[in-house]
Amino acid sequence: MSDAPATISRTWNIPLRAAVDVAVIGGGSAGVAAATAAARNGASTLLVERYGFLGGTSTAGMVGPFMTSYTADGKRQLVAGVFQEVIDRMVVMGGAVDPSTTEPGSAWASFIRLGHANVTPFHVESLKMAALEMVCDSGTRIRFHTSFVDVVMEGERITGIVILDKAGLGLLRPKVVIDTSGDGDIAVKAGAPFEMGRREDGRMMPVTLFLSIGNVNDEKVADWMREHEMLHPGERLFECIVKEARARGEWTLEREFLNLYREPTPGQWRINSTRIQNIDGTNPEDLSRAEIEGRRQAWELVRFLRSHCPGLEDAQLLATASQVGIRETRHILGDYVLNGQDVLEGRRFEDGIAQCSYPIDIHDPDGPRGRLEGIRSDHYEIPYRCLVPRQVSNLLVAGRPISADHEGAASARVIPPCYATGQAAGTAAALSINQKVTPRELDVQLLRATLRGQGAIV
Repeated sequence: MSDAPATISRTWNIPLRAAVDVAVIGGGSAGVAAATAAARNGASTLLVERYGFLGGTSTAGMVGPFMTSYTADGKRQLVAGVFQEVIDRMVVMGGAVDPSTTEPGSAWASFIRLGHANVTPFHVESLKMAALEMVCDSGTRIRFHTSFVDVVMEGERITGIVILDKAGLGLLRPKVVIDTSGDGDIAVKAGAPFEMGRREDGRMMPVTLFLSIGNVNDEKVADWMREHEMLHPGERLFECIVKEARARGEWTLEREFLNLYREPTPGQWRINSTRIQNIDGTNPEDLSRAEIEGRRQAWELVRFLRSHCPGLEDAQLLATASQVGIRETRHILGDYVLNGQDVLEGRRFEDGIAQCSYPIDIHDPDGPRGRLEGIRSDHYEIPYRCLVPRQVSNLLVAGRPISADHEGAASARVIPPCYATGQAAGTAAALSINQKVTPRELDVQLLRATLRGQGAIV
């Protein structure tokens, strides 16, 4: 038996790398928007990202298309600003389809109607470039291949961010920090309270490894779906094939239908159909298990598509995502907690800083199906208070872990509202520094007016 201690203690001299107005930790959708907005509003801004590119879940995770950025009836745009600017750049590059032209029930939307009007199909590589140009043009400095390690606190204020890169440990000294890590990592280290998953038992939605395939007969897939819908209205793509295969023991994945989304290039489709249950996205052992299982499922899925699905007989696996897509981990508790009734009833707030219409979309933590429930209005609002964590004075949270319960987050977690909350957080951070107040003390009507003036919809 080894006598080695279970832990060791070391003292490090950590050099100062940068002092900035705003540090944005995480270069995903919310981070891109937050950094761009903070810099455009006059704050010296540094964006920290662990990969060598931006986009987060949408690039490293290949999660696409962007879900709806329009009202539930598809008649009015809800998320614009930085989000639409990124789309415009991709369209010019030939790498995206503008959401104003995509209809519910189309191949772009995996033939799904509820919540799937006005989706945005895009190429991962075009998004990497568009996001990079957007952030660089704003004047933000980027530190790629850099990971967050810890915070330095004085009371309830963050005075330093410890990072790790190829040069070793380093220190950032920001005035305001924006947590766009996806899991609320900075908020938790700073002492902000949080919940995990469902309030009643902590269970979280399953994770998915996205993949893309090529050499698909687009018309054959669409023809099959058109003919099938006439006989079985409301069934998902190839759902009957999956059910029959399951009965014969030829389908082992924990999904009862397939989600395949057509991409801008003919013959290419994005697949959201693998499913790995009982994963805590903040646990490295769980994440490792998810990556292993996800890649095994991806190959099993491709073999199934070739042997069972019309139009996919000659499909080729083009790519699997660099990381699994995480739907849910921590919900940071802020000054307001967005809940399921807020979403379903289309509630508005005096401090609303983002609009959204995506349904409550819960992938069942206990089984193969889930819940997709549309809202009863054309949109709901996300209040600024959901971005302001309790017990930390100079921190804002944007993106997936904003203050929301399991049901509220099941709608607000998708990409368009992540851009919207990111733009709001970046703008608020810069304004609070200019006004010499904490983010919590900021005049929210000034924030809302500034967002409107810069193309956001509030």
